[in-house]
Order: sequence, then C-alpha cells, then structure tokens
Amino acid sequence: MAGPMIHHRTEEFRTVQRETIDGIRDVLKTRNPVVLLASSGTGAMEAALVNLTSPKEKVLVTDLGKFSHRWKEIGEAYGLEVVAVEARWGDPVRPEELERVLDANPDVKAVFTIHSETSTGVLQDIESMARIVRSKGALIVVDAITSVGAERLETDAWGLDVVIGSSQKGVMTPPGLAYLSFSEASRERMERPRQPSYYFDMKRALLSFEKGDSPWTPPIGLVMGLHEALKMIKEEGLESVIERHARNARAVRAAVRALGLEVFPSVPAACTTAIAIPEGHAEQIRKHLLDVYGIQIAGGQGPLKGKIVRIGHLGHYFESDIFTVVSAFESTLLDLGLIDSGGRGVEALFRQFHEM
Repeated sequence: MAGPMIHHRTEEFRTVQRETIDGIRDVLKTRNPVVLLASSGTGAMEAALVNLTSPKEKVLVTDLGKFSHRWKEIGEAYGLEVVAVEARWGDPVRPEELERVLDANPDVKAVFTIHSETSTGVLQDIESMARIVRSKGALIVVDAITSVGAERLETDAWGLDVVIGSSQKGVMTPPGLAYLSFSEASRERMERPRQPSYYFDMKRALLSFEKGDSPWTPPIGLVMGLHEALKMIKEEGLESVIERHARNARAVRAAVRALGLEVFPSVPAACTTAIAIPEGHAEQIRKHLLDVYGIQIAGGQGPLKGKIVRIGHLGHYFESDIFTVVSAFESTLLDLGLIDSGGRGVEALFRQFHEM
C-alpha cells in the first residue's frame, strides 16, 4: 500500500484488479462476477438493496443485533415495506421461523440477512436459510462482512444470490473498500424497475468490471493492499485460515469459561468472542486493559452496552496473539478483584492449543 501510486486507467492496475477479484471469488467460493466499491460495508449493503428492489416492494430482513438491524433501517430509508424476523440478541434466527414468516408473506421478493453478527458474536445457519429462501422463489442477500475468511462460506454451493464483504475484516486490509458477488438470478432481477441510484448503480458497475475496469475512481492503495492480503490467504490455504480462526475462537472460549465467565451467544462465531460481564464492570475492564496493558477490546452496543465485552480474533491472529490478549484480560480481572487467583485462563488456552 505504501508503494508508488498506479493510475487506475492503466493495464498495470487492471491486472492487479482482475487478480484481486479472482482472489475474492476464491475466498467466497464463487464463479459469480464481483464488484469492488470505494465504501464501507454499509455502502455495499445499500448498493445491494437499491439494485434488487423496486419502490414500495416488500422485503424480509433478519433482525438479531446492531448490524443486521441496519438492513431494516436501509430498507425503511428507501420506503420499502420491511418485514422483520427477530431473534434475541445473542441467538440466531431459527430457519423454521424464517420459513414461517415467508409463508405468511408470499409476496416477499428478497431476504436480507447476516452470516456473523459481531455485535453479539453469534453465527447464523446461512446454508439452511438459503435453502428455504430459494424454495420460496426469493433472492437471498448475505452480509458476510465478518465471516469471509473466518467461517465456512459456500456462495455457489449454498445458492447465495449476493454476498457482501469488506476490506477491514478477515481479509486484513484497512477499511474503505467493499465487494459484492452477484448470482445470475440477482443480475436478472436488476433488469426490472429498480430504486434510483447513480454511484451505486450495479448494472453499470458490472459492465465496467467485466471489461477489467471500474466505473469510478477506485481506492487504489486499498486494492493493492487487498491484492497482497489475498495472496497471503492463498499461501496459507483458505481451509487452514478458517481452521486457525476456529482454533483461536475455541481457545478463547475455553479460557473465558475457565475464568468463571459466560460466553454470551448461543451459537458463537469465530470472528469474536462476546463475554457476559457482571453488571457495572464491562467498561471498567476495557479501560483497565487499555490503560495498563495497552490492549483494546470492544464493548457491547445498544441494549448490550455495559453488559458484554468482545475479544476480536478476526484476521492475522496467531497463537502468540491469543496468549497475549487472554493473559492481559485475566490479569485485568485479577487486578480489579473480579477473580481471586490467576492462571486458569492461560492454562485453558495451553490445553486447547496443545490438545491436552
């Protein structure tokens, strides 16, 4: 990213961009065309919604946390009739509940959902959900921003119509770049009347990327960084990357339980471990961990603010990193008098990593 800037209307950059898109396809397990966007993941969510819906159309969203709720907010901002299938924060939406609501709303044209909800640390069964949505004749659009490169994701095998990712998560690049893959069915849907759009016109973008170009000036440095990060993933092997995330997540969860704390979500994702914290101590823990040990972890959002903390292990994290954050977390609990002795968390980590 710190190398000399390449002009984006040159064959040199087009080659990098084509290789980057091929790398994204490999990570998403798809042969569908991919569009790169100079935006955060939220911009890609909006792009998907405006290109696949008509004004006042009915859509369904799954609402189980702060980021999945964003689908509802975007839909309502565009005047759509939004039906929400809700789950308790910390639980996934049950596929049978999704099917029940779809049966009650046969005019739903598209379902907008999330794979990994990082506000609660929960993982959804997208494979089962996609099977149901396809059987009802609707499109399924998946926010996979925090699951790409961390969880098993089979875009083509599962029949996912649009999959959205972002640069700053499992693909280890700074924020500001998003990407979307589009199935044949989703591209056909764009031939119908759509919401008005200009910068986020995905028909225009798809035509441009088909020629190896981009419709607007891309974030060149970020594309260069993502190009390198995808090479790193290929060198390690995608399955090895996913297993590394799973191993790190299992180890952190084992340490949390050994410390007498509760892992918050009922179906935890590999990108982050959300930990239920006794009332009044969450922000105290975060502040002490940062001030004393120089390590920053996330807190809860919305109704979970002050009730959970979240230890992230998404991206370029290895065993030594996990030992560092867990030992500092355990020391913080000891410093604050929230546990009476140390060592249990680190010992649990050791046992997990060395399969004792």
